[in-house]
Amino acid sequence: MKIFILLTVLFHSHLVLSQGRNPKMRELNHVVELMNAFSHCNQDWYFDAIQLQKALNRSSEKINENYFYCSKTQHSGLLSYTGIESSFRFREITPNAENQIPAYQSDYLPWLEAKELVLNILSKPKNEYASFAPFLNKYLASTDSLYAIHTELNNYVSDKEFRADSQFQHAKRILKDHNQWFKACYIQSKELDSVLVEYCNFHYPPFQTHKELQQGLQELNLTMNLLTNWEKDLYQENLSNNGKYDTQIRLLNAEGLKNDSLYLYKTRGYGTLRSGFWLHTRYRTFYTSMQSRIYWFASSKFPSESFVKKSQQAYNDFVRSYNAIVEDYNDYIEIADGLTYRETSSCCLSPSEIDTNQNVLLMAPKLLYKFEYSEELSKPEAAADSAVLNLSREAILIHQALPHHLIYLLDASSSMNESGKLAHLKENATNLVKIQREVDRISIVTFSGKSDVLLHSVPCNQKKHIEEKIEHIHAFGQTNIQRGFETVKELLISDKLEKGVNSILLLTDGEFPLSDETKTLISDLKANEIGICFVYLGKPLSKKNAKSMEKTYSELGVLFYDTNRIDLKEALLKIATE
Repeated sequence: MKIFILLTVLFHSHLVLSQGRNPKMRELNHVVELMNAFSHCNQDWYFDAIQLQKALNRSSEKINENYFYCSKTQHSGLLSYTGIESSFRFREITPNAENQIPAYQSDYLPWLEAKELVLNILSKPKNEYASFAPFLNKYLASTDSLYAIHTELNNYVSDKEFRADSQFQHAKRILKDHNQWFKACYIQSKELDSVLVEYCNFHYPPFQTHKELQQGLQELNLTMNLLTNWEKDLYQENLSNNGKYDTQIRLLNAEGLKNDSLYLYKTRGYGTLRSGFWLHTRYRTFYTSMQSRIYWFASSKFPSESFVKKSQQAYNDFVRSYNAIVEDYNDYIEIADGLTYRETSSCCLSPSEIDTNQNVLLMAPKLLYKFEYSEELSKPEAAADSAVLNLSREAILIHQALPHHLIYLLDASSSMNESGKLAHLKENATNLVKIQREVDRISIVTFSGKSDVLLHSVPCNQKKHIEEKIEHIHAFGQTNIQRGFETVKELLISDKLEKGVNSILLLTDGEFPLSDETKTLISDLKANEIGICFVYLGKPLSKKNAKSMEKTYSELGVLFYDTNRIDLKEALLKIATE
């Protein structure tokens, strides 16, 4: 099959060169974006399958309905926003008569939209990508099959079919099918990735220009190749080499930080080291973020439920870290594309200062979770750790996450009292605190006419104290976001969590411009490895305003969550665990 691909590549080589390399590479990156969009669904579906497995385990003698829940029941409710009708074209989306869709289905949209885009590209007449289309089709067939069986799981739980399922035969069949299709998705994704890399290397070799960009990528690839070999060992249940890989990854990390900007400084458009948009910062972030994402892995004890093999838990813990590292790697790839770079840095450079004829590089796909079901393994054990068994899906995510310090920067202006926004925020923040751990920290800073520190790096096991503080938050006055950021920056000088994740959550119902001073504060915080998330709690935005806000915050390196499009509970959970 690979010989056939190579022959096809040679046949099309002249055609490709005439059409231009970079546009074609951007199209091929859409395939990787599809794989990465599916990886988010795969993660959610994994936790649903584990939860059903746990429910059977805990109900072996008598049904315990408290353990039967899934994404459909946990992410309940309906969504309605401007432009939602465009999603009705997907068969997986089921709107009601009021043009609302089930909230849990909104998580499918990035995957469905990415799949549609890729299929449109491949359906063009005389498509030169036809040689790897069979691999893509096998991949799509396996992901669609996993979606179908997971839909059956969702319905089984939400419709309470388990009440009439004698000996849980239906549930066991659902889990066996999940076992089959999780494995198939993994195999097909690996094969598609391999063919795509080979196709691009042979069909679209980089131009002999921009050596600095390519040399920087070669450095990153030393680490990515090591992580790939580590992943292969873990998938095959070999944990014996963890120490060796850990030592090597630390050496590569130290070397990468030593080379920071060495390769990239002279690249046109990347001459200013202090800007958060320059490519060298993507290079540096790749290494610095890795220290909190993978360094702990080799010494982890991989605590798991009694019915989950240690090797499976170890692999999936690795996947969570690996996928976060891939996001940093792909940030480098995206910003190395001159067109993307021009859009991102438009506020800082003129078009003439940016070289848009750079090599477009191939992004990396994320890994998929490993799920193994065995009736024998699922039998209850008397020595099972009930504290772990009783964890909900949300608590499992928190349990597996790195220690985190969440700094709530809360808009306490009077408009937050409208439509129950402040009460809704209090409820969801309190629910998150209930499952956070002693190693986690919470700070709360409110801003209106002035800013106040309500909680200052408090361990999350002090739940009663935290909940009382949250309950007594009041909203009044005007909005002064700059003073809020100044207070947070002062707080983090002494209370940054060194071995974990620090994230600022800007929570507001307003749309307001950011002053240059506020942008500088945000840049300084980002440079100090502080994550920043904008959580919008206001009325639905128009498409124009939504796009403008997303662009503004993307340029600042700030994650944007619109609670009209994502449930606030899910947004807070994502921020605390990713």
